[in-house]
Amino acid sequence: MGTAKSRPLQPALLTTEQVAHRLSVDPSTVRRWIEDGRLPAVKPGREWRIDPGDLDQLLTVSRAVVSR
Repeated sequence: MGTAKSRPLQPALLTTEQVAHRLSVDPSTVRRWIEDGRLPAVKPGREWRIDPGDLDQLLTVSRAVVSR
């Protein structure tokens, strides 16, 4: 028997609704952030998907701007 190579676990992509719920904003706000380039996302089908790392980066940048 061969050994299976393990793949690093990748976080599941988030929906706009999941991001909106986490940030207590309307899903249309999340879609606007995607459309104006503030939040990177992919659209593999009909719905946008957001990498949790990209969401973390947006929040980090936003915190840095607010704390100035």
